[in-house]
Amino acid sequence: MKSSNKIKIEGGMSSMTDLVFLLLIFFIIISTLVNTSHEIKLPEGSGDPSLTSPVKIYINANNEFFLNSNSNPYNSNQIGAELNKIIGENKAIELLADKETDRSSAYEIIRIAKQNKLKVVIKTRGSK
Repeated sequence: MKSSNKIKIEGGMSSMTDLVFLLLIFFIIISTLVNTSHEIKLPEGSGDPSLTSPVKIYINANNEFFLNSNSNPYNSNQIGAELNKIIGENKAIELLADKETDRSSAYEIIRIAKQNKLKVVIKTRGSK
């Protein structure tokens, strides 16, 4: 005679998943409470605010270069010298070029920036 009652020796998986979720919540809460950064008090700035913003270079459809809000156009031979005059402490150039502009004009600005170890930010219009 065989008994029909068999004892299953399996662990319940629901208690294991509960434990995993509780550990996950515990580590998320603890990681938000830990402060690994140093407390640094920065000095007040009183300098020229234009030094913190990048130099803007505009290139129109006629491949003329304009620096910041200056309305005087520069050609490709003059732009490097003018850029070196006003670059100052800036380490970035913001390039805004018309879509009809020759690529060579934009490449000229990138070449000048690379020579001077500057970052180039190329601005585009967002898609609609």
